[in-house]
Amino acid sequence: MNQDSLTVRDRIEILLREYDALYGLLRFRLEAMDRRLPLVGGGFLFLLGSLSSLPSPVRLTFLLMLPAAIGWLMATTVGHARAKEDHLRRIDEIEREVNQMGGAELLVFQSQHPNRRQPIAGRTGSGTVLALMTMCLAMLAACWYLFQLQAAATLATTAYGAYLGLIAIVIVMLRFGLANYDYQRCREDRNS
Repeated sequence: MNQDSLTVRDRIEILLREYDALYGLLRFRLEAMDRRLPLVGGGFLFLLGSLSSLPSPVRLTFLLMLPAAIGWLMATTVGHARAKEDHLRRIDEIEREVNQMGGAELLVFQSQHPNRRQPIAGRTGSGTVLALMTMCLAMLAACWYLFQLQAAATLATTAYGAYLGLIAIVIVMLRFGLANYDYQRCREDRNS
């Protein structure tokens, strides 16, 4: 279909369908960040608190696996926050395009929102990531404490400390990498 054969009304209709789909995805991201991820984090905290009731070999296994899972939780949260930022920016673009085509301010929520450019992923996304980073670092500190209760100061405790330090660095880098994230609209090259 030739783009010239689309009327302004057709173009606006297509943009509004994308707008609705993006809002559905945005709701999913908000739910994932605001509801599901705190539940997973709470589960990790419960597991960490109940480690003392497990036999020593099982406890050590969990202390080895839990830091990686904590890093995974942070990475998935930042992934949701980045996607949320992408959705917000594209919704802003669609509002502006529809308004320009319609010759009036028809859609304004995101394009004129007071916080439309700060912070990345909106207030809820940014706040959730910061809170989760704090919780993840505290859980890593608790893992370190519990591991030291299990093992005498040996090469294993040094290696475990380095393992936790690496995960902590990754968690902090993910958080501050999000602050520098910039939405880049993907444009298809029509000439190829």
